[in-house]
Amino acid sequence: MSTDSESLEAKLQSVQKQYRRQHLADELDELAETMEETLLQRELASAFFDERVDIDTSARQSVDEVMDLLERGEYETIEERLPALESEVESAETTVQNRIQELRLKHNSTVTAMQRLNDRVERVNELRLRALGGLLDDWRWKEHVYSEEDVKFEELAQNAREYGQEMREAFDELQETLFGHYPPDIRSLIERMIDDERLSYADLQPEQRTLLAESDIGEYIELTLS
Repeated sequence: MSTDSESLEAKLQSVQKQYRRQHLADELDELAETMEETLLQRELASAFFDERVDIDTSARQSVDEVMDLLERGEYETIEERLPALESEVESAETTVQNRIQELRLKHNSTVTAMQRLNDRVERVNELRLRALGGLLDDWRWKEHVYSEEDVKFEELAQNAREYGQEMREAFDELQETLFGHYPPDIRSLIERMIDDERLSYADLQPEQRTLLAESDIGEYIELTLS
């Protein structure tokens, strides 16, 4: 009877150990995925927005270290380190996402202005503008970075940089094609009007009035009495 009890207890301990390991493995996998995506978005943003978001990248190394502890069955050590690790990863994720959100809003307002202008002058490919606006609106970047399964991080990071650079080049090219068509004296004025900003006729120089009237958006300009 004693042997049976010991056997049952051993089985229960084995099940508990397996459950404990699986639970920790799931948590670590989630942290590793979050950290990887954070670093990839950071690479993409650096190429697209030309800004490097500062974060503590040691969190990725910490995740790898704790993964090694899991393989060695050092569950208590993992449970001790897990809260701090979760905080590190969450902090990095929040920092990157918040800054990217700010940069997206800033660039999206420019793309919206470009779309409004293009609706009138039809100077650039509408599909390219939509693709650019779609990235800034939805930030659906994964489909362009995760091209294959089980790809090394370095390859994914390169995919992110290449996609970011591709979008940056499209942004610069479309902006120059649309607004570069106009003389420098009125380019900023057109950008402001496309953004629905009202301009005072009295504040315009005679040459600016002439250039605006003779431009391809002259027919869309309305004068109102205030």
